[in-house]
This record gives sequence, structure tokens and C-alpha cells, in this order.
Amino acid sequence: MRDHLFRRMVAIKLLRREYADHPRVRARFLNEAEITAGLQHPAIVAVYDRGELADGRLWFTMQEVRGRTFQVALAELHAAKSPEGFRPSPSGWTFQHAVTAFARVAEAVGYAHRQGIVHRDLKPENLMMGELGEVLVMDWGLARRVAEDRGPGGGAAGLHGRAADPGLTCEGDVLGTPAYMPPEQAAGQQRLHSPQSDVYALGAVLYHLLSGQPPYRTSGLLPFRQILAGPPPAVAEAARGGPQPPAELVAICSRAMAREIAARYPDASAVAEEVRSWIDRAFRREQALRVVRRAQALLPDVAASREQAARAKAEADALLAAARPRDPLDRKQRGWARQDEAEALSAEAAVREAEWLTRMHGALCIDPELPDAHAALADYYEARLVEAERARRRADVLRLEALLRAHDRGKHAALLSAGGELSLVTEPPGATVLLERYVERDRRLIPETVGELGLTPLRSVKLPRGSYRLRLRAPGRAEVLYPALIERDGHWDGVAPGERDPRPIWLPEEGELGADDVYVPAGYCWTGGDPKAPYGLPARRIWFDAFVIRRFPVTNREYLEFLNDLVAAGREREALSACPRERAGVAGGSGRRFAFGRDRSGRFVLTPNDLGRAHLPDAPVTLIGWRAASAYARWLAAREGKPWRLPSELERERAARGADGRIYPFGNHLDVQFVRTRDGDDGLPSIASVHEIPLDESPYGVRGLGGNSRDWCRDRWTREGPRLDGGRLAADIDELGARRAVRGGAWLGALDRSRSAARAGVPGGQRRRTTGVRVVRACPP
Repeated sequence: MRDHLFRRMVAIKLLRREYADHPRVRARFLNEAEITAGLQHPAIVAVYDRGELADGRLWFTMQEVRGRTFQVALAELHAAKSPEGFRPSPSGWTFQHAVTAFARVAEAVGYAHRQGIVHRDLKPENLMMGELGEVLVMDWGLARRVAEDRGPGGGAAGLHGRAADPGLTCEGDVLGTPAYMPPEQAAGQQRLHSPQSDVYALGAVLYHLLSGQPPYRTSGLLPFRQILAGPPPAVAEAARGGPQPPAELVAICSRAMAREIAARYPDASAVAEEVRSWIDRAFRREQALRVVRRAQALLPDVAASREQAARAKAEADALLAAARPRDPLDRKQRGWARQDEAEALSAEAAVREAEWLTRMHGALCIDPELPDAHAALADYYEARLVEAERARRRADVLRLEALLRAHDRGKHAALLSAGGELSLVTEPPGATVLLERYVERDRRLIPETVGELGLTPLRSVKLPRGSYRLRLRAPGRAEVLYPALIERDGHWDGVAPGERDPRPIWLPEEGELGADDVYVPAGYCWTGGDPKAPYGLPARRIWFDAFVIRRFPVTNREYLEFLNDLVAAGREREALSACPRERAGVAGGSGRRFAFGRDRSGRFVLTPNDLGRAHLPDAPVTLIGWRAASAYARWLAAREGKPWRLPSELERERAARGADGRIYPFGNHLDVQFVRTRDGDDGLPSIASVHEIPLDESPYGVRGLGGNSRDWCRDRWTREGPRLDGGRLAADIDELGARRAVRGGAWLGALDRSRSAARAGVPGGQRRRTTGVRVVRACPP
């Protein structure tokens, strides 16, 4: 109707004619007008005036509200949802809007509670969403002051009616709307009506908001029986088929609708505060998610820069490897330019990665519990932790593990438990397995006995993270040393690339191996990955088939036997070609004087070298070229009937490092007493007997891989290293080419050359005082 005095539209509520003379109904009508007029709150409709018509009907006017009920808005919102989430409704309403409107309703009811008023009929139909965005709590007809135990007139307020539908209001002993009323109202216990009764109704409205339906949906008297019988279906169950509601709001709903009055929130203000806190968190979360999305957009650029840097570095290495040391500078400039480009791209990637980290941590400053940011950072720190462990950067490992623990929310729990599993199969089965764990003692890794694990096969035996060596023993079989690396959340199972089942470890029969033959079982090894190793390769986990390597390099005594056998067979020319020669070292000279002398019968014998020192019979033979080393391996193979050959450079690295990728054969630290190098001699450096440095021993028992003499390898030298095929060492090793791979430290070399990943490329015709030969052969898998 129109208010002619103030020229505005107002709403009027008029008592029905049949109740005009009913004292209790009149009293309730006036009570509603007075209570509503006394509640001065933006979310409670304002009362302007009241009066009585000539026929006795009471009236009061209120603020006119144009809009729609919360019931209609919720129906529209849920009609637009999908299983993936809530979408904006045709009118633009969102889930966030609905929750915000609910919070304003709870605040208004909380205000009423502070004034001593309870509404007693809160439901979506009594909540209005105005055209201007206002939210109003309507219909205070069942409201009462908390101090009142009985209705106006001293009796039960209203008529003794019953609802025909759960959406209708029941007046009389049972007050409220069945679909949303608390148990005490359903039971007609008016003396228990309190602010916590409204809290229950607010919880029921929130239930409807989250699930799209009221808590109880039947009609007639059944809703009352349902309410008294027990709680409604869980919100998550009621919302099935649509988006799962936020857990925090579900928890608020559950507490508000608690069956026990004392378990509910004390009043609506407490509900409003909880919901407002969730809204604030949701707002911060959305802000933080925007930051995360901007951060994640950087990752493709980081990856692209790193990929380009790797390509540029590889091209630079190839260009510079093709240039000789004394080539003109202009031949090196292209390689240097590509090096500079690679460094610039790496720096660019590092800057963008730092920006990514800054943004991720910035997102956590907005929302400290943001799962997306924690998950991204946990994945990032997990990858860096694994890298640091493989590179043995102990301080970084501790730092990164602490950061991972700070951000992980369960995904990396297994990794952080610092344990793994071991599976082992042998041929034949039934071998006893004695477990040894490597521990650092006096800067070396020493295997200390843990105990027996039982008989093979072993399946998924749980072990703490660490480096181990297993001693495999079986009757009639040689003892086998089998290193194993148990990584975080890893499984050392012996399954070769492309295979499904563990590869059985072959146990050689007693006497099948020579006294100085060392058996290296099939398995994985971490190679490369040492940034301080000259010409080192990237870290790669490679599968190696089993092989046998000699415990010591070939000695002068053994090489003499080779030369003299050639002489005896009438192969004088081959013997002279293979004989060590003096003064042919790094400078690349041909060497004119033989390092070995000859007796009257023409047999080669040991004589003093050009430094006046005797050639020790048990010292490694040196001063031979790659072809001579290969010739020795072929001679030995023919003599023993076994396929002896030179090792590939990665086979030699595996024999030195075992399974754990240690830096040196004996551990991760270096001392001059561990290896034979020029730094360990007080006087003039000299080569030593192969038996003189027992501490230079690998996990398999191979000696001298860190110093004393280097070994010619089978491979052609390339800067990028040997080719892999599906995680294995490629079978077609290229034996052609002028430069050959050389591995190991030496008595005349620097300490850094003792690193097991250190590499060198030497012209095959050079004869060096530091370089000799060691042989390997394949064996049954």
C-alpha cells in the first residue's frame, strides 16, 4: 500500500477478520508488531506504524521489501551446480553470496538474542533477499522474549493446529516449521525454547544451503516423528551427486544441529562469527589461489629455460671438445659463446624459480594453510631433497628435509619415514643373507654387521634408509658381495629395466672364480652426478649386467709373461709393439727406449727406468698405449678360455662405487693415506705395489680404483659419455676413434682425479707413466 503522508510504498500486515475478537491471537499479533518494532537492525524489517480498523482488525505497516526469498535463491543456485562445483546461477548468485547472506541472517538473529528475543520460525521462506542486495529476517509472529515461559494470555500462544505440509507453520503446543525446528520444539517443550533453538534452525537452513534440500522432507505428522527419532542424513550424504560442501561449514552445521541443546552454539552470534571466519578464510584462500596460479604460470618458462640451457651446454661441450688446446682462439669462440648462453639461460631459470618460490610463500602469507601452496612446495622440496641426497650435500639434506616436513600434508609421509624395502632372489635359492650396513668411521665407509635376514628369496623386507652390503652364502658356492641402496620410500627389488620380476643373483660355484677375480652382480648403480669430477657426467641410475673384474690392475710381472709368451710364439714384432716405452708421456712422443730390458735369450726382463728406479714386479704396468692394453686382454682371453676384455668406463665406475654412488671407492672423504697420489709422497712421487694401499678398496673388494695407476677403458672418448639404451649400458660400445676413455687416479696425479666419476680422454697411441690396464669379462646373468 501507499503511505500518502510520506509518499512511499509500505507493506501492511492485517489480522484476519475471523480472529478480530480472539484475545490470544490479537495479543500475539500485537506482540509480533512490538517485538519487530523494537529490533533496530539493518537485516530486520522495520515497523513504521500500527493501528486498528473500525471492524476491530489489527494492522501494522512495515518496510516494503522487493526481492525473493532465500528458498527461491537456493533452488536457483542448486539448479546451476555440477558435481565439480557450484556455478553462478542465472541471476548471478554464487555459493559465496549464499554463505555471506546466511552470515548476515545469523548476525541479525544474534542481535535479537542479545535483546532477549528468539524467533522460533527461522526457515528459508522467512528470509528475504532484496533487490538492492539487502538481507532481511521476516515474520516474527512466533517470536518471544526469552523470559516468557508461556504465551500471551497465560496459556499456550496460538491455536491447537497441525501442519499439513512440513513447510507450513504450526501454531499451538508445537511451534515452528517441522522441516527446520529443533527437537525441543517438535516435542512441544516450550520451556526449553531458547536462543539455542534458533541456533538449531539456523543450522537447518545452512543444511539446506549446503545440500540443496531441508533436513526433513516428508509431510503430515511424520516430520515430527522423524525429528524426535534422530538426526537427519549427514550433509555429505544429502549433497551426494553434487559438489561436496566445505568441511568447515559442515562442521558448523553439525554443531548447530546437535541433538543436545548444551552441545550447540550458545546463540546466533556465535554461529555468525564462525561463518564469518570461514568467509574471511575463503576470501583469503581465493586471493592466495590467484597468487598460486600466477606462480604456476612461471613453471613452463623455468622448464623451457633449463631445457635450452642444457642444449646450449651440450653444444658448447661438443664444440670445445672438438677443438685442440692449441687451436686458434677463433675456433673456440663459438663454443665459448654457447657456454655464455647456457649460463645466461640457467641464471634466467634460477631467477624465475626464485620468483616462483617467493610467490608460493607469499600465498601462504595470505592463507597459511592453503593446501595448493603447501602441496606445490612439498613436491618442490622433495625433488630438491632427493637431489641433495644423491649429491651428498649433508647440510642441504637437513635443511630440505625440514622444509619438506613443514609443507607436507601426508603425500610424502612414506618418504619422510626414511625407510624402504629390499627384495632379493638368488640362483640357486636358499642362500643365507648376512646384512651389513655402511657407517662412516675415520672418514671411510665401513660395512658393519647387522645380522642375518634369512634365506633367499626375500620379499619386501623393510629396512631403514641407508647403504648396505649383503653377504650371500650357500653350500658349494662362492660368497657373493651384493651392495644395495635403500632410498626414501624406495624398493630395491633387482628388477631390470623393461622386466617385471627380480633378476636372480647368480652364485658362482666354488673354484669357478680365480683367486683375484671379483664378481660384480647384476644390478643398479648411481653413476655421474659429481660436480667436482673432471668431465663428469650427469647423475644417472643405470642397470648393469653381471661381470667379473680383476681385483688388481695388471702388474709388471703379469705383463712380462704376456710379452715373453708372444716372443716364444714367434710374434716378436707384436711383443716389441706392446712393450712399455719410456719418455712418451703427456707430450705424446713415440718413445724410443723400451722400459723393459731383455736378457741374452731375448726374454723381456725388468730393468731400472729412466729415473734410475727399478720397475717393481707387483706394481701396475704403465707406459703402454690403448692397443697394447687391448692386445693383453685378447691374449689373456685366449690363454684362459674366458672372454676377458677392457672395461667400459661405466663398468669401472660401478666396480668403484657399488650401489650408493659414493664419491670414492672407500667413501665420500679423501685422505692421502687412502690412495696413492703425488700428494701422499714426502719425497719424489713413485708408483707402488698393488698390495701397498689396502684402504683403496671398493665395496666389491676391488683395489686401486682410486689411485696408483689409471686404466685404459674400452670406450671411445666422448664428452657426453657412453650411450645408454633404456636405462642400461648400450651393448654396441664404439671401440673406434683416436681418443680413448681413461679412468682412475694415479701416483703422479692430483687428488681430484681419484674421484670415481672423474673422466679423461687420451689419444690411444700415448704411453703415460700413469696409465695401465685392468681386465673384465662377462659372466652368467
